[in-house]
Amino acid sequence: MPRRLPAALLLALIVCLPATRAFADPPLPKGVEAVLKRIKAADTNLLAVSEEDGRFLRLLVATRGAKRVLEIGGANGYSAIWIGLGLRETGGQLVTIEYDPQRAREAEANIRAAGLADIVRVVPGDAFAAIPKLAGTFDVVFCDAWKKDYQRFFDLVFPRLDKGGLFIAHNVVNKASEMGDFLTTLRTHPGIISSIVSPSGEGVSVSVKR
Repeated sequence: MPRRLPAALLLALIVCLPATRAFADPPLPKGVEAVLKRIKAADTNLLAVSEEDGRFLRLLVATRGAKRVLEIGGANGYSAIWIGLGLRETGGQLVTIEYDPQRAREAEANIRAAGLADIVRVVPGDAFAAIPKLAGTFDVVFCDAWKKDYQRFFDLVFPRLDKGGLFIAHNVVNKASEMGDFLTTLRTHPGIISSIVSPSGEGVSVSVKR
């Protein structure tokens, strides 16, 4: 018999399918919307997730009741802000790792401007070197780094993902050709239950650790 996804995760997946504005999120905290719009306007390299995917991340983190989240590939802090908003509801913390030092500084400034510096910590540098230095386990990991490295990142963090934890990956639809080994893992790994949704067309995979 197929195993069921947790009810909270099913709710998150259903709610975040394309919908009319009548089902939109409530207003963002004061000042946060302006910061998000400013990041998007300056994002000429299209590194940030879409707004739809950001809202999806926020809901996943909140419904999971996440306390310890890792983001691999923080860029300018756009997705970290959405995740941080979810963690504001749960009392959790996020560590976001960004390879490029200038983008890491921008992310830190944007997160501070959004009023989330008490929740989100930016770590500049190579995630392959930084992750082993982090203590403890994670209940949510979000990967939005170099696509060809997704499988390596999965292999690195999966042993430290709590049972019932989520491994979430971005661009699994529009950049699927760059991560064939990882997509095979999503279909075949015995230790996860996975699904792919596409709120904005970019594609987000959600894998629950058995």
